[in-house]
Amino acid sequence: LKMGRVFFNTRKNIVDVAAAKTLIASDSGSVFNINQASAYEITLPLSTTIEKGWNATFVIGTAAANAVTIANHTDEDKIIGGVAGHDGNASTASESAVDEIVFISGAVVGDTCDVLYNGTNFIVTGLAGDAAHITVS
Repeated sequence: LKMGRVFFNTRKNIVDVAAAKTLIASDSGSVFNINQASAYEITLPLSTTIEKGWNATFVIGTAAANAVTIANHTDEDKIIGGVAGHDGNASTASESAVDEIVFISGAVVGDTCDVLYNGTNFIVTGLAGDAAHITVS
Protein backbone atom coordinates (compact mmCIF):
# COMPACT_ATOMS: atom_id res chain seq x y z
CA LEU A 1 0.00 0.00 0.00
CA LYS A 2 1.47 3.32 -1.05
CA MET A 3 0.32 6.49 0.68
CA GLY A 4 0.16 9.82 -1.10
CA ARG A 5 1.10 13.06 0.51
CA VAL A 6 -1.61 15.11 2.13
CA PHE A 7 -0.92 18.69 3.13
CA PHE A 8 -3.06 20.69 5.51
CA ASN A 9 -2.57 24.23 6.78
CA THR A 10 0.27 24.90 4.36
CA ARG A 11 -0.36 28.66 4.40
CA LYS A 12 -0.36 30.85 7.51
CA ASN A 13 -3.14 33.36 8.14
CA ILE A 14 -1.27 36.70 8.13
CA VAL A 15 -3.11 39.63 9.74
CA ASP A 16 -1.68 43.13 9.28
CA VAL A 17 -2.02 45.22 12.44
CA ALA A 18 -1.42 48.98 12.65
CA ALA A 19 -3.91 50.02 15.36
CA ALA A 20 -5.40 48.76 18.63
CA LYS A 21 -6.95 45.31 18.36
CA THR A 22 -8.61 42.87 20.76
CA LEU A 23 -8.04 39.23 19.88
CA ILE A 24 -10.74 36.56 20.09
CA ALA A 25 -10.90 32.76 20.04
CA SER A 26 -11.02 32.56 16.23
CA ASP A 27 -7.70 34.45 15.97
CA SER A 28 -5.90 31.31 17.14
CA GLY A 29 -3.20 30.23 14.71
CA SER A 30 -2.81 33.66 13.14
CA VAL A 31 0.42 35.55 12.51
CA PHE A 32 0.07 39.23 13.38
CA ASN A 33 2.28 41.39 11.17
CA ILE A 34 2.95 44.46 13.36
CA ASN A 35 3.40 47.96 11.97
CA GLN A 36 5.05 50.30 14.49
CA ALA A 37 4.00 53.51 12.68
CA SER A 38 1.98 54.38 15.80
CA ALA A 39 1.87 53.22 19.43
CA TYR A 40 -1.04 50.90 20.24
CA GLU A 41 -2.06 47.81 22.19
CA ILE A 42 -3.07 44.34 21.07
CA THR A 43 -5.16 42.69 23.79
CA LEU A 44 -5.10 38.94 24.30
CA PRO A 45 -8.47 37.22 24.73
CA LEU A 46 -9.87 36.63 28.20
CA SER A 47 -8.75 33.11 29.14
CA THR A 48 -12.30 31.97 29.92
CA THR A 49 -13.27 32.64 26.27
CA ILE A 50 -10.60 30.38 24.71
CA GLU A 51 -9.44 26.79 24.94
CA LYS A 52 -6.10 25.27 25.85
CA GLY A 53 -3.92 25.44 22.73
CA TRP A 54 -4.97 28.92 21.58
CA ASN A 55 -1.88 30.43 19.94
CA ALA A 56 -0.64 33.37 17.93
CA THR A 57 2.60 34.69 16.49
CA PHE A 58 3.55 38.37 16.54
CA VAL A 59 6.27 39.72 14.22
CA ILE A 60 7.55 43.17 13.36
CA GLY A 61 6.72 43.72 9.69
CA THR A 62 7.30 47.49 9.65
CA ALA A 63 9.72 48.93 12.22
CA ALA A 64 9.30 52.52 13.40
CA ALA A 65 9.84 54.60 16.54
CA ASN A 66 6.75 53.46 18.49
CA ALA A 67 6.21 50.76 21.09
CA VAL A 68 3.51 48.16 20.42
CA THR A 69 2.16 46.29 23.44
CA ILE A 70 0.59 42.85 23.63
CA ALA A 71 -1.38 42.85 26.87
CA ASN A 72 -3.53 40.57 28.97
CA HIS A 73 -7.21 41.27 29.21
CA THR A 74 -7.55 43.85 32.05
CA ASP A 75 -8.98 41.19 34.39
CA GLU A 76 -5.90 38.95 34.14
CA ASP A 77 -2.13 38.72 34.65
CA LYS A 78 -1.28 35.49 32.81
CA ILE A 79 1.79 36.12 30.63
CA ILE A 80 4.87 34.01 31.48
CA GLY A 81 8.02 33.30 29.49
CA GLY A 82 10.73 35.17 27.70
CA VAL A 83 12.52 36.39 24.62
CA ALA A 84 16.13 35.76 23.64
CA GLY A 85 18.27 37.92 21.39
CA HIS A 86 20.72 37.21 18.60
CA ASP A 87 23.08 39.61 20.40
CA GLY A 88 23.82 37.08 23.15
CA ASN A 89 22.67 39.35 26.00
CA ALA A 90 20.45 38.03 28.77
CA SER A 91 16.90 37.30 27.68
CA THR A 92 13.95 39.32 28.93
CA ALA A 93 11.74 36.94 30.83
CA SER A 94 9.27 36.50 33.66
CA GLU A 95 8.75 33.35 35.70
CA SER A 96 5.62 34.73 37.37
CA ALA A 97 2.50 35.98 35.61
CA VAL A 98 2.78 39.54 34.30
CA ASP A 99 0.82 42.07 32.27
CA GLU A 100 2.46 42.61 28.92
CA ILE A 101 4.87 41.96 26.10
CA VAL A 102 6.26 45.11 24.45
CA PHE A 103 7.93 45.46 21.06
CA ILE A 104 9.96 48.56 21.95
CA SER A 105 10.91 51.53 19.81
CA GLY A 106 14.11 50.20 18.26
CA ALA A 107 12.76 46.74 17.45
CA VAL A 108 13.67 45.54 13.97
CA VAL A 109 11.83 43.77 11.16
CA GLY A 110 11.67 40.08 11.98
CA ASP A 111 11.65 40.39 15.78
CA THR A 112 9.11 37.70 16.72
CA CYS A 113 7.30 36.14 19.66
CA ASP A 114 4.88 33.24 19.92
CA VAL A 115 2.11 33.10 22.51
CA LEU A 116 0.49 29.81 23.57
CA TYR A 117 -2.34 29.43 26.09
CA ASN A 118 -1.67 26.25 28.08
CA GLY A 119 -4.94 26.26 29.99
CA THR A 120 -3.52 28.38 32.82
CA ASN A 121 -1.15 31.00 31.37
CA PHE A 122 -0.13 32.62 28.11
CA ILE A 123 3.38 31.26 27.52
CA VAL A 124 5.58 33.57 25.44
CA THR A 125 8.73 32.54 23.59
CA GLY A 126 10.55 34.71 21.13
CA LEU A 127 13.67 35.74 19.32
CA ALA A 128 14.80 39.26 18.50
CA GLY A 129 17.83 40.98 16.99
CA ASP A 130 18.58 42.27 20.49
CA ALA A 131 17.09 40.74 23.65
CA ALA A 132 15.84 44.18 24.74
CA HIS A 133 13.70 44.64 21.58
CA ILE A 134 10.86 42.63 23.15
CA THR A 135 10.25 42.98 26.88
CA VAL A 136 8.13 40.71 29.08
CA SER A 137 7.01 42.45 32.27
